[in-house]
Amino acid sequence: MPDENAKNAHGIFCLETIWFDERFNPSTRSLLELLERLRGIERPNLNNPMPFVYRDISTWEEMDFHLGRWVGRSMDEKDYQLGELGILYLGFHGSPGEISLRGDLSHAHDEDEVGLAKIAESLTREDSYDCRGCVVHFASCSVLGAHAQIREFRKQIKAACVSGYRKSVNSVDSWAFELMYLNLLSDLLARKAVNASTLGTLKKRIDSKEKYAGLADSLGFEMVF
Repeated sequence: MPDENAKNAHGIFCLETIWFDERFNPSTRSLLELLERLRGIERPNLNNPMPFVYRDISTWEEMDFHLGRWVGRSMDEKDYQLGELGILYLGFHGSPGEISLRGDLSHAHDEDEVGLAKIAESLTREDSYDCRGCVVHFASCSVLGAHAQIREFRKQIKAACVSGYRKSVNSVDSWAFELMYLNLLSDLLARKAVNASTLGTLKKRIDSKEKYAGLADSLGFEMVF
């Protein structure tokens, strides 16, 4: 039975690091704008067919604040639109089980490294808030290489799914894949049919179709649900 309290909405809330050199690491806003435009062309009768909100951040305090807004903590009238955004997209440097808030890894410090447990604590700090019906996507190198930690993270935040990559990735390949993946995922959330069965069907579709599977395999793409 569907959870009446689940967000289960089809838009994207993107938090992304401020990259050291944006000539080689352009803002993910460009990807989201393209996805919004393409879905608008395909679905001209829908209002706002691919809503998204984009924020670039560089400190834990900023990330903690925006994660709180996304789950509904510290909400006020201007945050009403976050209820439409069931996909949390995190664009950072990464390693197994953690992300780096610093866009320039050569100048990163220990305090820039954020583990899954810290993110989970922010998303579930108050008992009335969690990520039921939502998907968290790590657009980062290798974060999903920490299999046990990812499973525990998904369980703790009660997300429908956590996705991302086991391997190191580059922006061009990951964006090409995410243009397809986020489109399919958004369609699934729009139908309010997010559960282990439908997510499994989506994963099988990605794995079985040549246009998805080769790229997904080269990136080490994973979905944990």
